[in-house]
Amino acid sequence: MSKILIVSHQFLPHQSPRTTRWKMIYDELINRGHEVIVLTGTPQEEKKENIIYVGNKNPEGIVENLRKGSNRSHSSSLLNLGFRGLKLIYRFLYKTFSWPDYSMFWLASILRNKKNLNISYDYIISVSLPFSSHVAAYILNKKNKKKWIMDIGDPFLLKKNAKENNHILYFFLNKYFESKFYNLAYKIMFTHNESLETHASYFNIDKEKLIVGKPISTFDNELFKLTLSYDYSSKPLIFGYFGILTKGVRSSENVLNYLEGLDNLKFKWFTNPDSKIEISKHIDDKENHEFLNMVSRNDALKIMSDSIHCLLSIGNKNPSQLPSKVIEYISTGKPVIHFAEIENDPVIEISKRYSNLIVISKSSDKDQFIEKLNNLTKNIDKFSSEEFLEEYSPKTLVNQLDFI
Repeated sequence: MSKILIVSHQFLPHQSPRTTRWKMIYDELINRGHEVIVLTGTPQEEKKENIIYVGNKNPEGIVENLRKGSNRSHSSSLLNLGFRGLKLIYRFLYKTFSWPDYSMFWLASILRNKKNLNISYDYIISVSLPFSSHVAAYILNKKNKKKWIMDIGDPFLLKKNAKENNHILYFFLNKYFESKFYNLAYKIMFTHNESLETHASYFNIDKEKLIVGKPISTFDNELFKLTLSYDYSSKPLIFGYFGILTKGVRSSENVLNYLEGLDNLKFKWFTNPDSKIEISKHIDDKENHEFLNMVSRNDALKIMSDSIHCLLSIGNKNPSQLPSKVIEYISTGKPVIHFAEIENDPVIEISKRYSNLIVISKSSDKDQFIEKLNNLTKNIDKFSSEEFLEEYSPKTLVNQLDFI
């Protein structure tokens, strides 16, 4: 059995695709008998021996409270406006001056507490986004020189839109450290092959180091029973979207232009206030759209299974970024509609293996789409949980690592 240190700025109770992924991997490693310690910048609700929080609660707390406050809908319009204004100021400052990203205060805490973090480990795993997790792992492992595994969720230097810092100021610094870390790493995981190939080519990474560590999820038989028992003949047809939109990366404009002309459709958006504003710009009939607050993963999965006809996924405009939410959608067995913004969207390849997933684009024939959608709702019971788990379970991903 191995001693494994996971360095991830984000961890539970923070809710994100990254924290969900690494909690499942953490549980799988523990179940196999490994000794696992998580070093995180996310404050913990209760003290746990194997989850170590390092951070400065003053500046980090202000930033986190601002992020949370701006992502909630408040009863006061003035309060909403105030939070949005503060968020714009915050974004301007950190986008202009911070390095490597918004979690730079956490790195200061890691440096300050490095001598006290006397953690013994055989492997160190760093998790991005944010890129600061890799910088923290480098700081901790510089002396120990243990085998370092990097999990790359989103690109850093190669991110085309919504960049993590000011590339005018920091392009060469970004490139230097990302190249350095890839040279030092023992293994490097990317969520899909397109991202792996792009990075391997640009940074000239040794192919022996590279792993496609796909997005992961679980399968809940009780939720699947709700999926099977749902009345798919009821009207209107409810499309559910769970998640946020990011300017320049993921937009609702084209998918709404395509879908809003269809009859008997209603949309439920479980998203944050910023995304609500963006979506509202492209809505023709507001009566067909309901905006709700974001919910926990468990609550979201239940709502997906018993309150929605179809789950809506919106593709990224960059092939190096895979919307991991689509894998969570597929796990419910529900019909999933993915709108591809680009021809080489990585979800197109996934759709070839799963009968409950349809990929459309702005050029798709609408009559053919309706026909495919009707066929999906008639064949819900054909979803294979065994096939899904064989490809996207935590067990499958952990099997790819060398310390098993």
